Amino acid sequence: MSPRRPSPIAAIVPASTHSPGIMRRSIGSPTIAAVLICALLFPAAAEGASLRQIRRMIERKDYAEARTALEEKLPSLGGGDRVEGMLLLAGLETDAARAVDLYTDAIASGGERQRLTARLEKAKILYALGEYRETAKTLAGIEPKFRCDECFESMYLRGLAFRQLGENPLARREFERVDRGEYLEWSYIALAELDMQEGKIEQAIDRFETIGGSHSNPVAGFKLGECYEILGDRAKAGKAYRTVAHQFPRSPETPRAAEKLRHLERRTGSSEREGGGEARDVPYETGAANIVRGPGFTLQLGAFSERENAIRLAEELGSSVSDVRVEMAEYDGRIWHRVRIGIFESRSEAEREAERLEKLTRYTFTIFPLE
Repeated sequence: MSPRRPSPIAAIVPASTHSPGIMRRSIGSPTIAAVLICALLFPAAAEGASLRQIRRMIERKDYAEARTALEEKLPSLGGGDRVEGMLLLAGLETDAARAVDLYTDAIASGGERQRLTARLEKAKILYALGEYRETAKTLAGIEPKFRCDECFESMYLRGLAFRQLGENPLARREFERVDRGEYLEWSYIALAELDMQEGKIEQAIDRFETIGGSHSNPVAGFKLGECYEILGDRAKAGKAYRTVAHQFPRSPETPRAAEKLRHLERRTGSSEREGGGEARDVPYETGAANIVRGPGFTLQLGAFSERENAIRLAEELGSSVSDVRVEMAEYDGRIWHRVRIGIFESRSEAEREAERLEKLTRYTFTIFPLE
């Protein structure tokens, strides 16, 4: 028989007092004695119980009560319990700056997993505030050593931050690092969206088909339709949009897909009435020498190695959006035709216009600094 592990009480109470009779005569009931001794020796256990009670408050959505309890309890906590308390309190905080401070403190004093959680939650706030560079810095150096969802979510979020900054190679690297978990599919979609921006439409279609072909993701299905629209294949675009509307009736993509279908029908009817043919007059096309430069920002819908794809998309946008241009530029030894819109003095101005145009056209625009 293996030896029984000694209890904590046996290690500190003299052997002569192990007798139940002596225990009762000296300090009363053994149960009370055990509670008193454990409370003295293991205060963290009592504090942990309080944190569990606070977590239950949060689960019941008693947020005000939980926040008050945490603020009262936090000064008396130490070590890992204190960090856990800071993480809980930061999650209840409605002031972004205060929440960031709490997460920063947790990063400085927490254990490895606690630091990971704090960095990710802090980065989410920074991203929501538009602080994309700080988001990327906060998540730098995170490796998938735990193979946990938080690790992969951190890589995905860092990729999104780089994409917002227009640093697509860095964004692509982060998305490619996500190789499992719930963010694998979203990273694959993000890679396909980068393919679209870089004019690699066929490659984007392959990615979206991999996801949307199984009818598992309405975003992938909708984007697949956009790819076919860019290539001028209205039949396949319409099929993709109808699949989204049928398979995901409650998805945010469904009304967008329905609007796309109406738009395709109007374009098809117009082409039939006009006897077909494509317009070749493209007043918004510029040469490499006329690229818009200087301080400020612009919106970009895509960059294409094939000029015809850029022209086709620009013509479609030109029917409802002003200040559309196609810029020819050389990058990495190749010629690209970039479909861009507008010139904006600040990123916030560009973000407002991107939001307006996305509602109008149902396309996704990326903000780029001017060269």
